Amino acid sequence: MIWPVAIFMAISLCIGLYTYTKVRGSSEQYTVAGKSMPFLVIGTALAAQAIDGNATLGNASLTFSTGFWAGAAIPIGLAASLFIVGRYLAAPLNAMNLLTLPEFFYRRYGRTAELLASLLTIVCFIVLVAGNLSAVGWILSVVTGMSYSTCLIIGTSIIFLYTIAGGLHAAIWTDFFQIHVAIIGFLAAAGFVLWTRGWPAIAAGVPAQTMSLTQLSTLGGGGLANWANMISLAFGNAMALDFMERVFSAKTPETARRGCYYAGVWTLVIGLCSSLLGLAAIASVGQVNDPRMVLPAFASQFLPYWIGVLVFIGILGASMSTANGAMLVISVVMARNVWHRWSAREVTDSTMLFLSRALALPTAIAGAWIAWVRPEPGLLLVVAFDIVFAGCVIPLFLGVYWKRATQAGAVASIVTGTLARAICYFAVPPAWAGLDTLLPPVLSALAFFTVSLATAPSAEFATEELSCDTPSF
Repeated sequence: MIWPVAIFMAISLCIGLYTYTKVRGSSEQYTVAGKSMPFLVIGTALAAQAIDGNATLGNASLTFSTGFWAGAAIPIGLAASLFIVGRYLAAPLNAMNLLTLPEFFYRRYGRTAELLASLLTIVCFIVLVAGNLSAVGWILSVVTGMSYSTCLIIGTSIIFLYTIAGGLHAAIWTDFFQIHVAIIGFLAAAGFVLWTRGWPAIAAGVPAQTMSLTQLSTLGGGGLANWANMISLAFGNAMALDFMERVFSAKTPETARRGCYYAGVWTLVIGLCSSLLGLAAIASVGQVNDPRMVLPAFASQFLPYWIGVLVFIGILGASMSTANGAMLVISVVMARNVWHRWSAREVTDSTMLFLSRALALPTAIAGAWIAWVRPEPGLLLVVAFDIVFAGCVIPLFLGVYWKRATQAGAVASIVTGTLARAICYFAVPPAWAGLDTLLPPVLSALAFFTVSLATAPSAEFATEELSCDTPSF
């Protein structure tokens, strides 16, 4: 499979490098592609961010090793997030002409809240980048026979190069190519498995507890942890920087809304196809030393050659698209919402473009290092969104829909939720895994309401700034 994979990587790199011509020296073109993207492009790009190495490779490994609902929790949570963002956030945030998600916190709550949101989302998305670089490294290692660390360096370098070339243009153009390969590959693989084996045979080949609803309904079966993962992804992903950059680049609020719904459907379909392959692998692959290798092993040994190739390439493309988008937005947030906001020096548009590109390098290095130390795609995704679910989701939603939300309330909410998550990590026993995810946002909400009500000047708190038409930068 090495030559199809190599050709796919080369095409992705060429497409990404070509989009350098689309930036035209503009930091706004680099960041939100001129806010001109139509429905199909936005929907496809959003799907590419959700259908990643975590929702495919990580999903299948969790399904194989833990159970169906542990793996399926990832695409279910991600799809639910797209539906929630489409219903409640896409249109109002697109109408604000934002360039980054932390800019919303600046306009609504001020500079301190923006800084806190920026730092938390930077940490969150470096972990997300790591999860997808890990998937890229594993697949390249399987195909080429080279070491994981060597393949991790190669994959990271390619993604980094085309990210800094075209910014969001590179992300969207490569997304459109990569995600359609993934969709075709996973649909073909799931269809082949169902056609040749049939669902009754697949279900009969797995232990009863693998599909049991006790994974959702009992503490001993992992119900609390699985629900926590789904809820964390569903709401925590509303703080996804890469999702929101695509929402901001849609040409109209309605385009952004419909794009989220379109992406949500594809995320659920392809994620469940990946879960199905994980189930089929239980009877086929048998015992494996590393669950992360379940999907690559199944694709190479039990699928027709070209379907196996498409699955391999699909995982690569899905992982590359998400790593690329996350790498981009982290560097942009560092440049705009941290460096520029807190710098006393005037920053020109050309300097902002340079900073956005330059800061992608430490982002790529940090993500690759985490992927080398902790190469666990599915787990890294959940950890990433736990971070922002704990502290930032409440100020985001209520900042849009509650007039009496205040700067002090937002800061208190972010700090309380984040500290609570850190404490719960050590204090919650393993038997209650999941409570450490669900409790912090509740405490964050209590802090937000209490402090906002105590500091709001009146019930008629002005919110006209939310419709501001001019970006802050």
